[in-house]
Amino acid sequence: MAENVVVVTGAEPREVLDVLGGLHDAGSLELRAAAIVHRDADGHLELDHEAGDALGFAERHPRLGALVTLLLGPIDTLLFGNQLVSLYGATEQSPEELAIGHLARTVPAGGTAVIADVDEPDHGVLDAKLPGATVARRPYADVEREVEAAREGAPENG
Repeated sequence: MAENVVVVTGAEPREVLDVLGGLHDAGSLELRAAAIVHRDADGHLELDHEAGDALGFAERHPRLGALVTLLLGPIDTLLFGNQLVSLYGATEQSPEELAIGHLARTVPAGGTAVIADVDEPDHGVLDAKLPGATVARRPYADVEREVEAAREGAPENG
């Protein structure tokens, strides 16, 4: 099994959630959490109203919630601001190599996506169920390391 964070674009979000749920029910993958996100024209990411606020989502789904919370900033801040600086310094990777940066770039301005935490034995199963969609994946362990690096590099709230 491969623990991944997947971002699905180019498909109707409710359909994506139905496909993920069906694959989970069939035992083809383990769906741990999923959220629909929207990125506005200015680059700000927000959760679909059904997911609730970021804090509530993070409490219910701590693994995926930490990533979604980090991504809620504008994409330019994530890619060029303090969060990237702390990630870059901690991981010693270029911005193009960072898993979080890659995932952030997959949700275009004005676009909608489904972000999910899954454990999948075969990537082809999800891909085959969503023809025409774009499925971006990053290993959960890489994303988790970067989220932790961002937390460690964040200024203290006094």
